[in-house]
Amino acid sequence: MKDILACFLAFFVTFVAVAHDSTLDKIKNTKVLKVCSESGYLPLEMKTKNDKWLGFDVAMTEYFAKSLGVKIVMLDTKWDGIIPSLLSFKCDVIASSMAITPQRARVISFSDPYYENKFLVAIKNTPRNRERFRTLSDLNASDVIIAVKTGSSPDLFLQDSPLFSKTRVFKYDADADTINAVLNDKTQAFIYDTPYVKLASLHYPGRLYILPQGFKGDQFALAFRKQDKDLITSFNEFLAKWKKDKGKNGFEATQRYYFDTLDWNSELNN
Repeated sequence: MKDILACFLAFFVTFVAVAHDSTLDKIKNTKVLKVCSESGYLPLEMKTKNDKWLGFDVAMTEYFAKSLGVKIVMLDTKWDGIIPSLLSFKCDVIASSMAITPQRARVISFSDPYYENKFLVAIKNTPRNRERFRTLSDLNASDVIIAVKTGSSPDLFLQDSPLFSKTRVFKYDADADTINAVLNDKTQAFIYDTPYVKLASLHYPGRLYILPQGFKGDQFALAFRKQDKDLITSFNEFLAKWKKDKGKNGFEATQRYYFDTLDWNSELNN
């Protein structure tokens, strides 16, 4: 009887320990870090023709996973379902150039920021547009349409800002659709984050121009479930060390590769 009771107690203790394993413990035990991300946001998260993930956020999470002794599994997740996917335990972290906002912080926790960002406006490069649109205030008119991505930081910002109170806003589900809306004369401009707007201008040389006046500004961070405090602490410690790393895989070198060059572009066809 004592043996049976001892076995039961041992099982109960083991069950409770497993049930209370933290996400960080689970990641270390399974050797897998599951990452929710929406591909297509160059140069932070993208996929090659052969479905290989590429980008600054991908590299960052790979280096973080390496520091834990695990590998990453990237889960391509639609933006409107990315926070629900995290909260329903389909992934362990969101790494998808997500801006820190008070609304999001009510339901998820953010890491320390890893990218300082501003919104930029890109307009189709025509003599008429260059003459008419010289400042942000020139866009605040009832006959102007601005494209944004649904649920993006610019979309959320414009809902509460008087900056473009007279302007109509068209929302699109894909990043690329905002560019195409401008190039195909469906809208006069699109608003997005600094890296994406600059890359769009490089990819369509001579067809777009960027207003020199940036605005608002936000910060990108990784997103976690609120209870996963040890995982958040672990990432923040990694990020602080990575920022001090001056090697070829360090923070500054990785930023230069993805934000200051188009060298990674050749990898997209692989």
